[in-house]
Amino acid sequence: MQTPVKYGIVGVGGFGAMRRKWLRQSEAFKIVGGVDIRPEAFDEAERQERKPLRRYASVEALAADPEIEAVFISTPAQFHIEQALIASRAGKAVFVEKPLGHDLAACRELVEYCEKHNIPHGHGFSSRFADIWQYVKTLLDEGKLGQVISISASTMSSAGFYFPPDNWRFRADENPGGPLFQCGVHKLDLLRYLFGEGEWLAGYVNKTVTPTATDDAYVVLGRFGGIPTTFHSNYVASYRHAMEIYGTEGDLFLTEYPMSITYKQTGKNTEGEPLVNLMDLIPEADAEGDALRDFAAAVRDRRQPKMNGREGLRAVELILEAVRISTPMQLPGSAKPSRKKVARELAGLA
Repeated sequence: MQTPVKYGIVGVGGFGAMRRKWLRQSEAFKIVGGVDIRPEAFDEAERQERKPLRRYASVEALAADPEIEAVFISTPAQFHIEQALIASRAGKAVFVEKPLGHDLAACRELVEYCEKHNIPHGHGFSSRFADIWQYVKTLLDEGKLGQVISISASTMSSAGFYFPPDNWRFRADENPGGPLFQCGVHKLDLLRYLFGEGEWLAGYVNKTVTPTATDDAYVVLGRFGGIPTTFHSNYVASYRHAMEIYGTEGDLFLTEYPMSITYKQTGKNTEGEPLVNLMDLIPEADAEGDALRDFAAAVRDRRQPKMNGREGLRAVELILEAVRISTPMQLPGSAKPSRKKVARELAGLA
């Protein structure tokens, strides 16, 4: 890439700050300006970018700037599709953070429009590009675990107890599936990336723990790449993102925040099977940068990048399918606590 792609960003602050950092590090993009309702977000961005930025009054104004080649959408998920359609219909390449959107028909409209009109459409599944998951992919491709026979994945936090009732996470029209949509989408992408296409066979959901009407917890059974998979996603347990992979030659146990990976060799005798810490063996990589540089090349070539909008669409399809097939269940002895009671209990634990 000889000349950096000139871009604008919708959502200058918040997660947009992280996206801008990755774009700077890739050395394949040059920021022109952006849209944000907070002037202080622009002030901070200008310090980080070490240059003045154009402050557009709207997404339409940003997309109308002939100097801009690509538009990054880093706003909350409920705005993704509308803003990306504005940019793509103006002929700009678009890059949308996860999840793609909460309305499946609108997600399909965006993806199909971009594909039909040769609008490059990138997507922000950043988890798969982390060094640890790149290393897991290598181990699986090299057959280090033998034949994988089952997978267990989880993504959870206690957000259901402390976010205010009017938070977008508790709105079914903006966050369908609750924890599945907000944070589970990353694990669903990882399952597809590591093992292959997936489908759901059965599931359970309850709404009886947090003091809101949101979906509290999902347990879904399916298969990815034909391998039996159990997926846990909830808003009621301690913060945890993990995966366990079981194979005929060995098992992997992984967590994020804090990051850890251990290996247990499958015993073929009566001796013990010790756990081996693999953290020091993870090679440094720049998969995130490689993906962004591929998107930059796609902008110039007018093609779809490797990490594209259809990947994001497939994850949303899996989320909504899990919501559709999951059977509501009442936990034994459960009753929704009051917010005051939850606040008191959390304060007592602090």
